[in-house]
Amino acid sequence: MKVDNNVALENKLSRVDALLKVSGAAKYTADQYPAGMIHGKLVRFPYGAGKIKSADVEAARKVAGVLEVEIDLAEEARYPGWPVGHIVAESRTAVEDAEEALGLSFEMTPPSSVPDRIYEGAGGLDAEAEQRVDGALRNAAAVVEGTWRTQVQTHSCLEPHGSVVDCRGDSAEVWGSTQSTFGHLDMAEPTGLDRSKILVHNEFVGGGFGSKFGIGTEGDLAGRMSKKYGRPCKVMLNRREEHLDAGNRPGSIQYIKLGADETGKILGGRVDGVSIVGFGRGGGGVTNLGDERFNNYDLGDYEFTQSEINLNFSKPRAFRAPGWPQATFALEGAVDELAEKLGMDPVEIRLRNYRSKRRLKQLEWGAEVAGWSRRRTTGSQTGRVRTGMGVAGAMWPLWNTQCGAEAEIHRNGQVEVRVGVQDIGTGTFTVVTDVAVHELGLDRSLVTGKVGNSSYPQGPGSGGSQVSRSAAPATRKAVLAALDELKSIVAREWKVSREDIQYKNGVFENGDKVLDWKKACSLMSGDKLTVSGRTETGREGDGTSDCVQFAEVEVDTETGIVRVKRIVAVHAAGVIVNRLTIENQICGGVIQGVSYALFEDVRLDPNTGAMVNPEFINYKIAGSKDVPEIIPVLDVEDSDTGVRPIGEPATIPTAAAIGNAIANAIGARVYQLPMTPERVLGALERKEAGA
Repeated sequence: MKVDNNVALENKLSRVDALLKVSGAAKYTADQYPAGMIHGKLVRFPYGAGKIKSADVEAARKVAGVLEVEIDLAEEARYPGWPVGHIVAESRTAVEDAEEALGLSFEMTPPSSVPDRIYEGAGGLDAEAEQRVDGALRNAAAVVEGTWRTQVQTHSCLEPHGSVVDCRGDSAEVWGSTQSTFGHLDMAEPTGLDRSKILVHNEFVGGGFGSKFGIGTEGDLAGRMSKKYGRPCKVMLNRREEHLDAGNRPGSIQYIKLGADETGKILGGRVDGVSIVGFGRGGGGVTNLGDERFNNYDLGDYEFTQSEINLNFSKPRAFRAPGWPQATFALEGAVDELAEKLGMDPVEIRLRNYRSKRRLKQLEWGAEVAGWSRRRTTGSQTGRVRTGMGVAGAMWPLWNTQCGAEAEIHRNGQVEVRVGVQDIGTGTFTVVTDVAVHELGLDRSLVTGKVGNSSYPQGPGSGGSQVSRSAAPATRKAVLAALDELKSIVAREWKVSREDIQYKNGVFENGDKVLDWKKACSLMSGDKLTVSGRTETGREGDGTSDCVQFAEVEVDTETGIVRVKRIVAVHAAGVIVNRLTIENQICGGVIQGVSYALFEDVRLDPNTGAMVNPEFINYKIAGSKDVPEIIPVLDVEDSDTGVRPIGEPATIPTAAAIGNAIANAIGARVYQLPMTPERVLGALERKEAGA
């Protein structure tokens, strides 16, 4: 069992930006207050469908400090939070007073807000496909079928969406809470400026999870108003707006039918996935089940269909492994049911069907760490409080992206590395810094990593878990090229060839000649030397990011309350740049998975289509007391393949592992997320009724 970090570039040092963040010195977009700034806000329709019936625009315009009020009475709203106008004022207080003075009244039309009223059950297979499924299952020793449901989950980023735009004639400076430094140059459209004339800052971003790729309606408003009034304009969403119009993880309804032979080998079946996407399309259905490259299992001869249900709810956006947690919750649960019918251990059935050889090893390692041998037979417990253990696995592909970096060595020995990616809270500052520290063999105090500025070499957005994967090799190339330049300077001083210079940990040598780092840097004729590096593929090595997670839960059968006690998360780590950072990514993904499994849920009023819980009082998110013990296990046996993605695979299997653990504890399965006390008790009641 190889879990120690034998290939760490740097081990267990804190993040380089930790002090800035905990002290409040880190400045986010919301913290920007350029001189003369004005404030903008979108006026929103509160119900599922309809339009504004009346608005006292003139009264709102008379509020002190108000610059502009526009309301479109003809705009047909299609979801709660739909923008129907805007207000611009000298202060946030004036904006709020103007919004109140509008005295809006609304004309509602019947919304579509209940997916089960639209869902017609499994379907979509033609007669030939039906025959193939029947043929695959004809000789099955066990067949399971069921319908699984997952909820709509909103993005709840630490920092709300927003932009500050300062147009200055033919140029603009922009601060954006964005996952894509260079994507935010789209501010060119609302400002009417050339992209080359826009400078984007996003040094500190408070999360994104997939929801912050475009400038959004809020950025568009900030850009237009700054251009119009010739002043900096800030538009930041409040928490209510975040829930209503900052994107969501679509819900799903999945009908699954699978069969296996007596050895546990899956023979085939069908998966019918329905994505509940709100208004608009995309954002992550369960399509990965339809592509064998991205499926955990060899499902034999099976058929897959995918369709969508559109409700009067906000547009879906990518959300940390879009579509995969939904699909994994259902499929991993169905496989557990197959194991139960066959009298097999859930780990054993996965050993016989997982595609990845790496994940097979991870199953064995994780079972050892989790104490899987303590797991009791499903449904064997009779007390009030019962414990259960469950397992689920996942993978994440390695996407190709390009990335540039720039290394600058100064005469005083300081090194600065610049990469035009962003740090959305995942530790990119630390990755860039520590790669440079490792390659140069210097103390961290001599190296500064910089990200989050569009004047730096271009890198990818924070999507697909590609930033560290791309920035690390680009940084390596840049600093090694800069080191070669410095070697050339030392070689000229010593009158030898560069190839004769030996370098290690800040010391240059040639025979009896020795020169330390700072003295070598002082030989430069100028104040600094700057060298660029670039990777065209954005990654090193092949394969996928595999993982398995084991969950241990405690279920109170009288209240239905589930407490997750422990999660063991085994993840392929590749080359570990910084141990604390990668462990933090795993823990963050697990916590988000726990929250998705047990708490988060968008609730719509079936009559009005309004979201009834667009605030953190009633939109439940896992709190500190809900967080279990999390044990990251770093699989470094693939260390020759470079830095591996961690951010997204870390959250994919968590809800599925918890669901399987609950079923093990109480002998009844909860088929719908979130697995609330009410649904746990309902599963127990159905079991007692023999359903």
